[in-house]
Amino acid sequence: MAGAIGAAALAAGVICAAPAAAATSGSTGTAGWHWVHEGWQPAVQGDLTLPAARYCGTFDLKLVAVSQDVRGKVLSRWDNGTPKDTYYTGPLTTKAINEATGKSKDYFMGGAALESDSPAGAIQTYQTFGPVGVGMPAGASQGLSAGFYVVRGYHEIRFNADGTREVTVAKGPATNICTQLG
Repeated sequence: MAGAIGAAALAAGVICAAPAAAATSGSTGTAGWHWVHEGWQPAVQGDLTLPAARYCGTFDLKLVAVSQDVRGKVLSRWDNGTPKDTYYTGPLTTKAINEATGKSKDYFMGGAALESDSPAGAIQTYQTFGPVGVGMPAGASQGLSAGFYVVRGYHEIRFNADGTREVTVAKGPATNICTQLG
C-alpha cells in the first residue's frame, strides 16, 4: 500500500524506506528468520496508472494520493536481511480517475495491512484490515474478479509462485472501483 496498500502495495507499489539489516536487533525466531525491533518508516504512496487490460478492462485507472501519512514497520527479517513481515498503517485518501472519461472519486484507504514476504523479497501473503486498496489483475485472480478494490474488514490474499493472486479469507465487503467509475 496500499498499509493501504496501501496499501495499495498490491498494485500501487508501496515505497517503504526500511532500515538496513545491519541496523536491526532481534531475537532468534524459527530457523531462517528473526524478530527485529525497528522504528516506523514512511511508506509513501506514489501515483500509479493501472493498465486497462489488466484491471478495469475498458479504461486505464489512475490512482493519486490526495492525503497520506502511511508508515511501515518491519517486524521480522529473514537471515539474509530482507523483510519477512512488515506492518503498514496510517491515513490515506486516494483519488481514482477513469482515464478515458475523467470521472473520478476519492476513496479512504487508511486501514492497516500485514505483508509477509519470501526470503527473495516476493510477497507471499497480504492480510488487510480495511479499508485498504487491493489490485486483482485479469486472468490471475481467484476470489475477486479483475479490478482495483477497496476491501473492508479482514481479507487475506495469497500470492502464488505462478503469479496468480488468491483471496483465501474474505470477511467484509469489497468495492470494485473499476465498476464504480466505469
